[in-house]
Amino acid sequence: MKSMVEEDRNYTHRNLRLLFVKSVLSSLGDGMVAPFISVYPILLGASPSDMGLIRSTTNFTQSILQTFWGRLSDNIGRRVPIIFFGGIIGALTWILIAYTDSVMVYLLLIMIQTLAVSAVTPVWTALIGDNTTSTDRARVVAYIRLWSLSGSIVAAAISGWISSIAGGSGREVYKVPLLIAGSIGIISSLIILYVREGERARVRAKKPLFSLYDLKSLKQDRVFYEFCRVNAIASFALSIAWPIFPITLQSILRLPPATLTILSISQGLASLSIQRYVDRVIGRYGCERVITIYRLTLIIVPTSYLLAEITGRLPILVANNIALGLISAMGETAYTAYLLGIVNELERGERIAVYNLSVGITTTVGSLVGGYIASVVEGCMGLIWATRIVYLISIAGRVATAIMVWKTIGRRV
Repeated sequence: MKSMVEEDRNYTHRNLRLLFVKSVLSSLGDGMVAPFISVYPILLGASPSDMGLIRSTTNFTQSILQTFWGRLSDNIGRRVPIIFFGGIIGALTWILIAYTDSVMVYLLLIMIQTLAVSAVTPVWTALIGDNTTSTDRARVVAYIRLWSLSGSIVAAAISGWISSIAGGSGREVYKVPLLIAGSIGIISSLIILYVREGERARVRAKKPLFSLYDLKSLKQDRVFYEFCRVNAIASFALSIAWPIFPITLQSILRLPPATLTILSISQGLASLSIQRYVDRVIGRYGCERVITIYRLTLIIVPTSYLLAEITGRLPILVANNIALGLISAMGETAYTAYLLGIVNELERGERIAVYNLSVGITTTVGSLVGGYIASVVEGCMGLIWATRIVYLISIAGRVATAIMVWKTIGRRV
């Protein structure tokens, strides 16, 4: 007979294979909408203030209930049912979005989708933590991301091809990719039902589901508290420019579907090219240093969009997306591995949710501020100057917060 240790190891390996399959399918669905979803509201008639409202609302809804879902998964010792239902709801909204022609209806559907995502995000990360150890965590996270990127690139290419040959104009060219994304999302949600949650995943740290997090207890965990605080502030600086990027692409540069696909694929290919080396880089230099470099280099994004507007040269955006793909591959893997490493196993789902909530609140405010500033400046100086001023503010904020990340997280090594 197999020992309990051997049986547990076999189920862990089986679970990881299923998680890889789930990741690839999910990335195929996400990749179908990735090239155009940021500009889709503009095709429905959204203004700069609308874009700020949409981005801030989705940031808020995808983070506000994460503590509840993370705590629920810890309390019941189950991750799979939450991931399944959240994934199904999220997939169905893509199908409904394909048939809407109203900015407000789009916003409502995106709110529903991001609420569903808020259930999946911390629980999915916790499930990966349940099936990995400190020695193999960075490698597994990097491997999952590698295959997810592969799926996204293939799907983005297919989406761009479908959009380019589709008849009609405006949002109509994206209807088929949205329907495909919804269908794939449903299939990927069904896969998660085959993941077996054994005793290793059944942690039962009972806490009231709707009570606020114990801030006093949080502050006692200095490493986790500082990580949340620093990244929440840095994320505010990042999010100021988020509503403006799609305006540059669609309203100022007026890029066609094929060009949007090129930008999406160039970023994906860059990430894919380096992803298999990420765990080695993290192992050699540590998550702290990689996170610091990631934050520092994010300054290039608003800078590139600003230069692209001024010069009208598309290669600047292509180069930006390639650089962003390279640094994101390392940065996002390092963030996940670092976060899983500093949280208590008995509170894994809840702690991940608390981190996501802290970042979600500040990005909600940042996106609102960015959209509002753009709308005010547009009324006085026009749309082009409105976007450029927001980019300059974002650049200054990213420089300041990158220095703050370096002084806190980066110096711990």
